[in-house]
This record gives sequence, C-alpha cells and structure tokens, in this order.
Amino acid sequence: MMNGFLRLAGRFGKDESGVFAVLFGVMAIVLVALGGAVVDYVTLEQTRSRAQTALDAAALALQPDINDANISAESIRVRAEDIVRERIGDPRVSVGLNAPVIDLATGRLFLSGNLSAPTMFVSLVGVNELGASFSAEAMRGTVNLEVSVALDVTGSMDGQDIRDLRASVSGLIETIVQDVQTPTYSKVALVPYSQAVNAGPYADAIRGPIRQPKGITNISWAENTIRNISSASRSGSVTITSNGHGYQNNDWVYIWEVVGMTQINGRAFQVTGRTNNTFQLRGVSTSSVSNYQRGGKIRRCINANCQVEITSPNHGYAVDDYLRVTHVGGLTGVNDITYQVASRTNNTVMLAGLPSHGAGNYTPNTGQLHCTWQNASGNCTYYYFASRTGTWNTFAVSTCVTERPINGPTDLPPTTELFGRNYPASNNPCLPNPIVPLTADKTVLHNAVNSLSAAGSTAGSLGTLWAWNMLSPQFGYIWPFNSQPGPYNDREILKAAIIMTDGEFNTVHCNGVVANNSTSGSGNNYDQINCRAPNGDAYPQAQAYCTAMKRAGITVYTVGFAITAGSNAASLLSSCASNVSNYYLAQNGDQLRQAFEQIARNISALRLTQ
Repeated sequence: MMNGFLRLAGRFGKDESGVFAVLFGVMAIVLVALGGAVVDYVTLEQTRSRAQTALDAAALALQPDINDANISAESIRVRAEDIVRERIGDPRVSVGLNAPVIDLATGRLFLSGNLSAPTMFVSLVGVNELGASFSAEAMRGTVNLEVSVALDVTGSMDGQDIRDLRASVSGLIETIVQDVQTPTYSKVALVPYSQAVNAGPYADAIRGPIRQPKGITNISWAENTIRNISSASRSGSVTITSNGHGYQNNDWVYIWEVVGMTQINGRAFQVTGRTNNTFQLRGVSTSSVSNYQRGGKIRRCINANCQVEITSPNHGYAVDDYLRVTHVGGLTGVNDITYQVASRTNNTVMLAGLPSHGAGNYTPNTGQLHCTWQNASGNCTYYYFASRTGTWNTFAVSTCVTERPINGPTDLPPTTELFGRNYPASNNPCLPNPIVPLTADKTVLHNAVNSLSAAGSTAGSLGTLWAWNMLSPQFGYIWPFNSQPGPYNDREILKAAIIMTDGEFNTVHCNGVVANNSTSGSGNNYDQINCRAPNGDAYPQAQAYCTAMKRAGITVYTVGFAITAGSNAASLLSSCASNVSNYYLAQNGDQLRQAFEQIARNISALRLTQ
C-alpha cells in the first residue's frame, strides 16, 4: 500500500499542467501590454506631430513680436502654449513650454517643451503616461519682401464682410512687416479696387494731368430790368401783354414763371408785331401752347437767342468745344450744364443752347469753365458721351485710373503709355480709398486698412493688374524713394501678389467709362458708354495680367471670399495662383482670416531650422 502512495505522490509532483495556465495568465497581460504599446506609441507620435506642427506655426506667428518692447517673453510662451493646446485638441494631453530663447540681433525665436499623453494599454503594466519633447525655431528671413495686396471693396462687401476683410489684412500686415528692417526689409502695398483703382496723389503721373478750368470774370445775357406779364392770348398768334414794355421788333426776350401757358417758360423768343403794351412771339404756334392763367416775367436779352456770353481771359477754347459751367454765383441756372461754344474771342465765349438760367443776376468773378471732351485724345475735367441706351451724359473726372487702351498686359511705365482716366457715374463712383505703395510703415498700412469702405462694381481685372504694377520696377519713379520696388529676378527679393475678390469680375472700361461689354452688376445701361473695352472682357484681361506677372517672377496667391467653387471667379483665381496650394476659398470671416494668416506665413521669408 505504501508503494502505491509513493508512486501517486511522484506523479502529482511531476504534473505541470496547472502551472501553464498560471504562466499563460501572467504572460497574457505582458503580451497585451506589449501589443498595445504599439498603439499607445502611434497615438503619442501623432500627438507629438500635431504639437510640432502647432509649435512651428506658433514660432512663425510670434517671431515678429520679439521686437515689440511691450510684449514679454512670458507672454510669448503662454500664447505659444495656447496655440499648441488648441491644435492638439485633447484636454487629456498635458503640455508645458519652456521659457523662449530670444536673440534680437538675428531675429531668432526658439521654443521648446514637453507633452505627456495618457496610455490605454501599457497602463496594464504600470505605465500610465508617455512623454515627448518638441521644439521649433524661427528666424528673420534672409531675403527682402515686397508684397502687394489687391482687395475687393465693392458694394457686396459692405457690412460684416468689410470688417472681416479689415481684420484679415491687419493680421497679414503684422506677420509680414517686421519692426526691424535690417539687414532685410519687408514691405506691403495695398490696392483697394471696385469700379476702378484710386491712384490718389499719383493720378497725374499715371493717367496724365487734367486740363485745369478757367476762371470766369463776367457773364452777360440780359438787361437787369424785369417786367411783369399781365396776360397772354392765343388769338391768331401768341400775344403777350406787358404794359409799357419798351421792346422793339426783332428784340430777343426771355420768359419764365408763367402759369397755364407753361410751354413758353425758360425759352427765348424774338419780338414781332409790337405795340406799346403788347407783342407777339415769332414762330410760336397757338396750338402748341396751353391757355394762359396768370403771372410771368420777362427780360430783354443782350444777345441773339439769349445766348450767354462768358468772359474768361485767355480761355483757350475753340468753336464747337464742349464746356461745363460750375460754381457761378447769382445766375445759378447756368451751372452744371454742358454747352457747345457757338463763337469766341480770345477772352469770351458765346454758349449755344437755351438753358433755364432764369432771373438771377451774375455775381462778378464767380464760376469756372471746364473743358468737356468727346474723343479719346482729351484730358478734360468732364466727358460728354453717348450711353449704350442713346442718352447723353456728362461725367466728371476722378483720381481713379482704368486700363490702357493699348499695351494692356504689360508693365510698361506710364511715361511710355498712360493709363486710362476714369469718368464714373455718381452711383458707381471712384472709391475713396487710394492705393498705398510699398511701405514698412505699419501705422500707414493699418490706417489705410481701417478706413476701407465698400461701394461700386467689380473691376477685378484692373485690381489684378495693379497688384502687379505695385511690384514692377518700371513704376518705381512714381513712388517715394522708400516705396520703389526692387528689380525682377533678384535672388535677394521675394515678390508676391495677393488677389482677393468676393464675386464675379464684371467691369471693364472704354475711354474711362464703364464699357458696354461689362456684365451684370456693373451699373445701369444708361451710365455705360456705347463702346467696348479695347482690351476685351474682364476674365481674359485678368488672365493675361496673371500670366504676365508670374512670368516676371512674381509669386501669386489668390483668395475667393464667399464665392462658389467652379464659378468663373473661382476658376480664374485657381488658374491665376502660382500653384494649387496658393489658391484659397473662404466661406466666412474666420476662414478668410485663416487664409490670410496662412499666406502671411508662407511668404514671410522666415525659415524653420528645427
């Protein structure tokens, strides 16, 4: 019996099957932890990659602030840390940045820090979090920056859109323009555009000077004596009764303020069939006038047809010239009317036409005579033209400029070929915001951006052209010395143009007026001139300008704001940009700010060294 027990005990001692289960249970935990470690490590690496990208962006965005004495190193650290946390987007991840290293001499900003992320699997073996370090360095660029920004400030941008644009461009200026402009410079030019581009104080150099008006010293047309009309009849002829009028046959008289027989008001007539108290109006049919009721005044004219004779010493105008009279005192009825010169002497002009100049007496030494042209060779204050509906308009010149009639897609200097003048309609005006040539003065730039207003139609092709012109060395002689662009193809200069729009390009010009091949949204037909733009439609023009400026070595970025992908405007912006990554579509204010922020980073000439 004892031998059987010993054999059983020996077998029990040699049996290892239960140990395997225990060992497997222990090993399973280790195997799961080891397998899960891969997942935890990949998650950590993805988090570290997001943190690195965020820190790179923070270094680029905050590097300009190192030159601001009002911004502390701690403030930079906190802002950078906030950017990293925001981009990681996981509150379980702990982030801590070290104090930044700043070198003002080289423009260097060095940021570094650590992060820790919770684990899912290796916590099974007691490792509850994994950590990583990351760093980024941004330095002032080694090339000079020249950036022009064409900004759509048309009527559709009014309200919140223009406010979003101001904020977006202000952020771009802060990133690009460095407070320290040595050893390299960074400058921005602004090109607001709507119906045209306002050249401001540079208009004369760009589109040529405008012929200045001539002063008026005297206007004569009628005697001072005014007589009252007591009655007017239609018996056989129109007969006027004015007791003791004193007029003679063949005199010219002017009549106004008649009630009833209103057809004779504001007109000149020749006297016939006179008596002491009556006279007839030569050539007036009784059937063409209504019955007289009451009232009326009359004056004898000095000149035939009551033509106005204006004295303007050494005026220089010729017979058949068109003129515009303004700022006349007293005889205000002659103001703001277009006349043709019927006759002239060196010091006087006789104006054809019968304006309603009324009963006023001229105030000596008031008023101006303005040249008003009817052909493309004029340089006049006003333009008298036939609209596409057949009506005749007179528009005043502005400081805005339009396309050249020839040599459109070139950057030839204005000394070779002047740009077009602009004669805008009152409801589609020259925008009040002028261009700002290249400058490193952030105060000037911010003031210009903050004053942007929205009005008018969209001359997007013209805005595109002027984004190029502001960077062209051919235009350097126009601007102040510090605003003159450097040469093309200089390895130490980066030239970039940004073109922004919120809608379809719809406005082109002929002789400085919105042309009849402009499209919907470009104003009323009766305000458009009856001729086509010499350089064609808006989109072919814009494409030609884009191609030419890229060929000149300019990097082009484009931004569409609240426009539809695949539209004509979106397609133009896509093809105009230097590459697909330079083309942005923003549907709201936040996206617009992000687009300008990213563009600013891309062209800021900063380099990341770690």
